[in-house]
Amino acid sequence: MFESSDLNACAALVERGDPARFLAVMAAPVQAREVLFVLFAFNLEVARAPWVTQQPMIAEMRLQWWCDALDEIA
Repeated sequence: MFESSDLNACAALVERGDPARFLAVMAAPVQAREVLFVLFAFNLEVARAPWVTQQPMIAEMRLQWWCDALDEIA
């Protein structure tokens, strides 16, 4: 379903950003891990968007980018 390198990047992001959630995914059935890693990596990216800059407009632009990206694939 996902490229191996993309999935590895998502897993690494979750492992660094939310170790408890990473362990929970590793305890999940193997078939569910792909989707869970992608979902939780997305969650981490969106949750941190407002905190990676001190400028509110830049934070809003980052969130808007994610909204646009989701609209594209929906």
